[in-house]
Amino acid sequence: MLENLRTYKKMYIALFIALGLTVAAGIIFNQLVKPYAVYADGTKVEDPCIVSADGKELFIVENPEIAQDVVRDVMENYVAEDGDLDSIEIDEQLKIEDKTLFVGVKPPRVLTKDEAVEKVLASNDTESPMMHVTTKTDVDITEKVKPETVYEKTDDLYSGNMELKSEGSEGEKIVTNEVTLVNGEETDSEPVAEKVTEKAVDRVVYVGTKSRPADTAWQDYSGSIIGEDDGLQMVNYGLQFVGNPYRYGGTSLTNGTDCSGFIYSVYRHFGYNVPRLGFYKMGKGVCLDEAKAGDVVYYPGHYAMYMGDGKIVHAYNSRVGIVVSSVHAPGRILTIRRFVDKPVE
Repeated sequence: MLENLRTYKKMYIALFIALGLTVAAGIIFNQLVKPYAVYADGTKVEDPCIVSADGKELFIVENPEIAQDVVRDVMENYVAEDGDLDSIEIDEQLKIEDKTLFVGVKPPRVLTKDEAVEKVLASNDTESPMMHVTTKTDVDITEKVKPETVYEKTDDLYSGNMELKSEGSEGEKIVTNEVTLVNGEETDSEPVAEKVTEKAVDRVVYVGTKSRPADTAWQDYSGSIIGEDDGLQMVNYGLQFVGNPYRYGGTSLTNGTDCSGFIYSVYRHFGYNVPRLGFYKMGKGVCLDEAKAGDVVYYPGHYAMYMGDGKIVHAYNSRVGIVVSSVHAPGRILTIRRFVDKPVE
């Protein structure tokens, strides 16, 4: 009986030793074959985490803290230096979770924080970005405020005429725009507030009300000017040819021109494609009292260019050629037409 007990005791001891060896071997085996991920330098990471956006894997890092730092740095990269940040968000649904590893499969690559940030930013510059970071920022812009134009009636000017009384001056205002950027690219800008810092001074224009005298046979003051030039320049150009010959049907200011050819050639020189005849149908009608240099004066069968101070320059006739005369020398004035001026608006 005693012998049997001793035999059983030896069996139990052997069993416990075997079990201990089995457990130890299992622990050693698991340590040797446990799956892992690796850094570029070969350092192993047994429990890495994965960052995904809308279910698509983006990158693997060592732990959730590094993953959160990567996301933060990516977002901060798109914060504008100027302006006040209203909001910042990533359009995709981000998820940070443990990475499932498998034995016998090539260990996946673990990125450092800087490597992960660089990878995301590089991808965001392509047509298939990993993330869409949307920022809304209030940006202040200084803008000029144009002066308003105020019109004042005056009987010192003829009806329909205007004259600048005071130019006025621009003001300034600060306009606050909410600027939306996606991955640093502006997608929208909307004004949300403005503040005037300097008021504009109104521009004042006189508007004539005085009735015109009956100093032309055709009291037609309709029409409009055809260009914004200085008529005095045209007069000075025409005066260069005083003394040159008159030639019926001609348009040469040096070799010979008639009255309409003179007007035609001067205006063509300044780039105006006027017809050869029919000037009395063009431009805007004015009375003699308001005539300016460059206006065309029409008489029965004759044209001249008004110089100012009651004088005209014109190709008069074959006897005297191009001359300067009194505005009344050719006879009764039928109409005066203004082709060019610098209008006040």
